[in-house]
Amino acid sequence: MRRIRNAKGLTETEFLSQYDPGRYERPSVTADILLFSLDPQLNHLKLLLIKRENHPFIDCFALPGGFVEINESAYEAAKRELLEETGLTDIYLEQLYTYSNPERDPRMRVITVAYMGLIPYTEAQAGDDASDAKWFDVSMDQRFLTLTNEELGITIQYSLKTEYFRCGRITYENIVAEELISEDSLAFDHHLAVLDGLKRLRNKLEYTDLAFNLVDELFTLPDLQRIYELILGKKLYKKNFNDKISEKLQATDTKIKSICGEKLATAYQYKGRTKQ
Repeated sequence: MRRIRNAKGLTETEFLSQYDPGRYERPSVTADILLFSLDPQLNHLKLLLIKRENHPFIDCFALPGGFVEINESAYEAAKRELLEETGLTDIYLEQLYTYSNPERDPRMRVITVAYMGLIPYTEAQAGDDASDAKWFDVSMDQRFLTLTNEELGITIQYSLKTEYFRCGRITYENIVAEELISEDSLAFDHHLAVLDGLKRLRNKLEYTDLAFNLVDELFTLPDLQRIYELILGKKLYKKNFNDKISEKLQATDTKIKSICGEKLATAYQYKGRTKQ
């Protein structure tokens, strides 16, 4: 192998042996997780939040997450933190966005990598530095981003506005959070990740099979359509929906009770499931 030298005549080995890793200030890195689900009656889209047990933002609700350790990737940290703070594992996760505003964490310079996950509804247990873990109803329209937990009597709401920004030759329309309009708030800048996660979820539902992470092994067509309607925020025509989704489904010989139809219906399976 050629030993290429730089302008100072150093090989890579020589350069690395002299390199000072403290030459530049280094931020800390965290991983945060947006975990979406649906309530058992398929009435609300849900988001899992944990209650912070320590400063900063003590007693505020936040996304599950924590610091990335030196020997793990951000993805590995996201899986570990989700297990430690909620007891949940083996969950679909995809990277959402990186948030790097220098003022986003009052402790120090912290960059966070957000991940989005989806699961069928399940109870979660708080652990690690979370004093509680609760599912919140989450919704977004043209005016508001709203998170509600009726059991706790908590509503967290942000007003929204439409902004336009230019990137290269293209001008984009984007919905952004304008201000907090409720007494309670999310910790840090987690409302930005929630807003981005909802937009990503709605967008990808149109061209991916993401929604099948929200159903059990067996499900009915009315229930699946209801899931799509909840996430997209609009009613869908039954025939159009069935035509669009049919090639992704495998009918079974089993009938199960439809959650939203409250009667027996053919049970389907997702064709793309992994066979054991």
